[in-house]
Amino acid sequence: MQVHPKVDVVTMGAGWSANILAWKLTEAGLQVVSIDQGPARFAYPEFSHDHDSIGYAVRKKMMIDITKETWTWRPQPTASALPMRQYGSFHPGRGVGGSAAHWSGMLWRFLPSDFEYRTHTVERYGADKLPEGNRIRDWPITYAELEPYYDRFEYDIGASGKAGNIRGHPIPGGNVFEGPRTRDYPTPPLVTTVAADMFGEAAAELGYHPFVQPSGILSEAYKDRFGNVRSGCLYCGFCTRFGCEVDAKATGITTHAPMALATGRYEIRADSHVTGVELADNGLATGLRYVDCDGGEHFQPADIVLLTGYTLGNVKTMLTSRGPKHPDGLGNNRGLVGTNYTYQLWETPISGLFHGRDLHLYMGNTSTIKVIYDFNADNFDHSDVPFIGGASLFGGPGERQPITTVGDVPLTASAGSWGSEYARQFVEGWDSFVEITMEGESLPYDDQFMDLDPHYTDAWGQPLLRLTFDWHENDQKLYHFVAGKAKEIMDRMGPDLESYTPVLAPYRIDRYQSTHITGGAIMGTDPGGSVTNSFGQVWDAPNVFVTGAALYPQNPGANPTGTLCALAYRTGDAITDRYVKAPGELL
Repeated sequence: MQVHPKVDVVTMGAGWSANILAWKLTEAGLQVVSIDQGPARFAYPEFSHDHDSIGYAVRKKMMIDITKETWTWRPQPTASALPMRQYGSFHPGRGVGGSAAHWSGMLWRFLPSDFEYRTHTVERYGADKLPEGNRIRDWPITYAELEPYYDRFEYDIGASGKAGNIRGHPIPGGNVFEGPRTRDYPTPPLVTTVAADMFGEAAAELGYHPFVQPSGILSEAYKDRFGNVRSGCLYCGFCTRFGCEVDAKATGITTHAPMALATGRYEIRADSHVTGVELADNGLATGLRYVDCDGGEHFQPADIVLLTGYTLGNVKTMLTSRGPKHPDGLGNNRGLVGTNYTYQLWETPISGLFHGRDLHLYMGNTSTIKVIYDFNADNFDHSDVPFIGGASLFGGPGERQPITTVGDVPLTASAGSWGSEYARQFVEGWDSFVEITMEGESLPYDDQFMDLDPHYTDAWGQPLLRLTFDWHENDQKLYHFVAGKAKEIMDRMGPDLESYTPVLAPYRIDRYQSTHITGGAIMGTDPGGSVTNSFGQVWDAPNVFVTGAALYPQNPGANPTGTLCALAYRTGDAITDRYVKAPGELL
């Protein structure tokens, strides 16, 4: 095994949170090394004219190679688990920039009540309103504490949107349900699609509050705080699962990583797979073990270890990293690593076909939409509904490609599932239908978690991570309620044909829903109920920090990216301002 010279910090992964922390730590004078399993790739011209639907959207060119590492799944703890052999439910990224290199750009702040979920629900509705077997927790920080970091991050990347609440004052046209902001977005909202406007008009007529999706994609040219001048969006239609050809889409490789590299104190070792955290007898981490692309074994010693990978990778690494003080895995002395596994209730309950109308939805992106938050979180009274939580609703995103639209077009009964009539209706309808999609909460339960599979191993001989997950009664009732609201909006839009699914089907890992997996190393106020503190610092190994959505106690009805980046800003400040001066537990 090759042992490298010791550095101040080593990170598992070189995704966005790693890039943010590398920028902050190297500017403070620390030496940082990132170990990433994928290729080294950066911004333009890396992704110029990469309009390859087969390569990126179908064959998942920017995702983890599941012939080498995958996950097993079972719906309940009593069922058998089997490996995912082809991509379905989620798409974790591989390579420098991580999943953010191919994200959709949908940029959210969580709502104030999301951070105080349990307390808010119990105080308003009583403890009996909580679903049976839940593991719902309050976050150890509030929205107000995180707001300055949201603000700094959004201005650093040039986020686009329109505020709905500035310092407590509602702003018409923005998201009036959002928490108070310090100031408006740095760039205006993206242009919306015709279909999005159809959805927004119908929603407004019903008394709801549509607004343009906030985005990490520039709506106009912008000079960021790092001095980079980036182009506004071209609305090319190749965004989700693709890199951006003009750097309009903010990612760690367009913003933070280049600044860290410019210091000369940041090194990225690509095409290298981390196999574990090395742990000393005193319980502290001493560095990362990894294998390079030629099979060579390496050890990178460091004073601080950052687990900055995708949620599934962070959790697996913690469970497989063992030592005298961590016999069941890093930070797992109380059996909490892997708990609070949640996903996202991302479903399309209804689609409407508008005969003869070309909507040009091959342009734009997932952020060129109108959204309503009237039924998300606790923005409506839950006293008379049999569930807690909610979902946003949106309609009319772009990025529609023929090869990825098969199976989505509403068809008449005469179409069947193949043949000339099926082909005719598909060709006529592929750019003439509008979907209304919900993005809903996912709550944690005792019977959904991540652990190590006892039967299957990866290409490096380590156990696969096993996922135990299915929808619960609260999900089913929430879905049915919000699906009904989606149908009301679609009916007002007046399609010629509707395809409506009022009942939530059981979860299936072979069908894509979102990449928004959360939990497994949740943050909290004490080691008895959490794996880390509010900075992602592992209770039993204070020189190890975890980043990303693995920290979330439950999953709100919004994309996780904006919050995980704001948390990385906060953790970076805590390490540079406090930890390096006095190593130990941060309070």
